[in-house]
Amino acid sequence: MSIREGPTSTAPPGAPANEDPLMNRWLAILYILFCFEMGVMLFMLPWVPVWSRNFFVGRFAWVSAVAMNGFVRGAISGLGLADVLLAFQEIWRLRRSLGIIHARAVADGKR
Repeated sequence: MSIREGPTSTAPPGAPANEDPLMNRWLAILYILFCFEMGVMLFMLPWVPVWSRNFFVGRFAWVSAVAMNGFVRGAISGLGLADVLLAFQEIWRLRRSLGIIHARAVADGKR
């Protein structure tokens, strides 16, 4: 076997050889919860009063100027929104892998 041929396997490309489906489901659920929770926190945190009342904002003037900038607040909220959308995308992918939602080909009637 040459380097260009690669390993021969019956598993689809990109799939690990020894795969524990139950563990993968739990890890996916944990990842979804983490992304959603972090996204909601990042989305809301720049707009609550605790954002402007912390040690670094009170101690350093330049940190206060950056933290109170509307563009910075919006960018952090945008990251939070992207994280929430990532969580929903992972929920959709997990539902598909569990067979709750079939692939588009199956939905179109091509079996």
